[in-house]
Amino acid sequence: MKLKLLVVCSIVLGMFFGANTALAKGLKGAPAPFDGSKKVHIALIRQMTEGEFMQTYRAGAQIQADLMGIKLTVFGKSMDNQAQASFVYQAINMGVDGIIIDHGLSETMTKPAADAVKAGIPVVAFDVDLKNPAITQIAQDDELLGMMALKAMVKDFNGKANVGYVNIAGILPLDKRDRSWKKIKKEYPGIKEIVKTGTLESPISSKNADQVKAVLRANPSINAFFAPYDELGKGVVLALRELRMQDKAKVYTADISTQDIREMIKKDSPWAATAATNPAAIGAVSVRAIALKVAKIDIPKDILIPPMLFTAEDLKAKNIKNMKQLRAKFPEFNSVDVLTYPWIPMDTKGLF
Repeated sequence: MKLKLLVVCSIVLGMFFGANTALAKGLKGAPAPFDGSKKVHIALIRQMTEGEFMQTYRAGAQIQADLMGIKLTVFGKSMDNQAQASFVYQAINMGVDGIIIDHGLSETMTKPAADAVKAGIPVVAFDVDLKNPAITQIAQDDELLGMMALKAMVKDFNGKANVGYVNIAGILPLDKRDRSWKKIKKEYPGIKEIVKTGTLESPISSKNADQVKAVLRANPSINAFFAPYDELGKGVVLALRELRMQDKAKVYTADISTQDIREMIKKDSPWAATAATNPAAIGAVSVRAIALKVAKIDIPKDILIPPMLFTAEDLKAKNIKNMKQLRAKFPEFNSVDVLTYPWIPMDTKGLF
């Protein structure tokens, strides 16, 4: 999947090569420095790199950067929080014009981000709270995202289910989705949490599958799983398949990818529904946000990206087998009309 994404990105970037040559003269109607007065250099500093969501986020960021003539340097060592913090200082020493921080822990990233701001470098953050009023926070509407998936579960089970909960504390978007889980349990007493598991140890899906198999053997009454991140959900589905228990429980999760779609549309798949935003669109919004801050244009302190719910029944009814078909049949999913300006080029190919 990673190789496929790299090939797609290479083709897309080749399509925009000629446009980028023209962009060396600046974007028409753009403020400095996008008027051609200098080449803008942005650092994208990542905590999580594993999984199709994360790869697609990066692809969307790269495409938007190329459209705007921005040099994008990407740093990332999956789940190495100390390395992520050190990358911020590397970016500061490189003299970048702006920094995007993608995921991470508040305790390890707040000080490096504050030091970047003190050095005069604007910062935006996706899915990590850096506790700084100068830093724009970009996020999926995670509480709504979690609630959408959970409401689908409530509907399917008429408000009564024995649930295996798969989540990890300390990751901002997952903590927000946990709030939705707490609200649902309070609102619907028939939705019972039987056991909680979850790990971000790599490979995420395989490690979670091992945990879930043990849970299923010990708790045969479980008939639903809430796993609010698709890599966690893949682990649940893998466990159910390996135990030949696909018909014993339904899975509700978050995020969507071609790999997810292919699993959801299988005849015997337990994966019932997922709530999602377009990760490529979020990557693009992140780049537009930092570009506007570099151009000294005021933008909101908090930017929320609204999700959509996709059920296995929806995907099958519309004969959707991959993300290309999903974007074609749900065009509202293609892009996010946030932080757009006439001088900012936007993709017209439906990629994000």
